[in-house]
Amino acid sequence: MPNKVVSLEDRLPKLKEQRRKRANRRLIILLFFFFLFVCGFIYIQSPLSRVGELTIDGNHFASKEKIVKASKLTNKSIVLNMKKSTLEHRILQVPEVKKVKIDMKFPNHIIIKVEEYRQIGFLYIEGQAKPLLENGHVTRITSDMTTQPGPVLKSFDKDKPLQMTIKELKAMPDEIRQLISEIIYAPKNTDPYSIIAFMNDGNEVHATLRTFAEKMVYYPDLVKQLQPEEKGIVDLEVGVFFKSYQSIKNGDTKNDEPVNDKHATEESGEENEN
Repeated sequence: MPNKVVSLEDRLPKLKEQRRKRANRRLIILLFFFFLFVCGFIYIQSPLSRVGELTIDGNHFASKEKIVKASKLTNKSIVLNMKKSTLEHRILQVPEVKKVKIDMKFPNHIIIKVEEYRQIGFLYIEGQAKPLLENGHVTRITSDMTTQPGPVLKSFDKDKPLQMTIKELKAMPDEIRQLISEIIYAPKNTDPYSIIAFMNDGNEVHATLRTFAEKMVYYPDLVKQLQPEEKGIVDLEVGVFFKSYQSIKNGDTKNDEPVNDKHATEESGEENEN
């Protein structure tokens, strides 16, 4: 059967219809992009394109003003020009901040979530006990600030003993560290890292920073062996010994009372062997 021949006159209306549809599609696409361009232009020129609401969450020691200043954000900053990584890098320069995360909510709400370094105690300087963070930074106390319990460090006029003390306090369980009221740096000719720790229960501990955290773990078990009303000095520098304040007052300085603790005794034996 021969192929049917379609005349140009018959095909012309269909070609015109196809061209019209293609032209309409192009027009719609062009109008859509033109609409986006106009909306974008209006948005950029409007206050909505600039930082409006700014929320800071998780800060305790670093003030909101300090974090905002570090971020360099102002009410003139354009949201679309911001890079989260750049903002996070800037805020991490704040010494109290350990981690930071930036969230952005349309149209111009910026949320800054920070995680700060832990407070491990206080450093007594300039006649005040100021919060000491685990990275060694000393921060200021504001009127609405709630500090964490921890020892007050005194007479730490050298950086190395202070850094060693911070390291030892970080290594301690929280419940052990919170038993300590005050730590005084008291170097000796025989040990430049000797310290005296005053405890909340009324005892004092003589120790060396080299093994302070390691031996303080056993302190609760050690004091259980003593009479509740008996207070004195627990010597953890070499071995484990106890001398009551009463015996010191009576002038009995000949013999210290050994305190038996399996773990501490084993460790002291290992140290002596080394």
